[in-house]
Amino acid sequence: MSGALNVGDKKVLNRPTFLHQGIFVLQGSTVEVMEINGEQVTIQFIDREGNPHLLAGVQPQELV
Repeated sequence: MSGALNVGDKKVLNRPTFLHQGIFVLQGSTVEVMEINGEQVTIQFIDREGNPHLLAGVQPQELV
């Protein structure tokens, strides 16, 4: 990682829309970085109803 990614950062998810535990995660969603573990990032995204969800295993290059 380049060091530009920090916990608490708000980023845009640059991954094609996918289904995660029954919730569609849309490409271009604003997410918050919750944890950085080497090359794996855990993010929080908010669904259409306003509920937060965690997603682990995101690659740093998928966040812009």
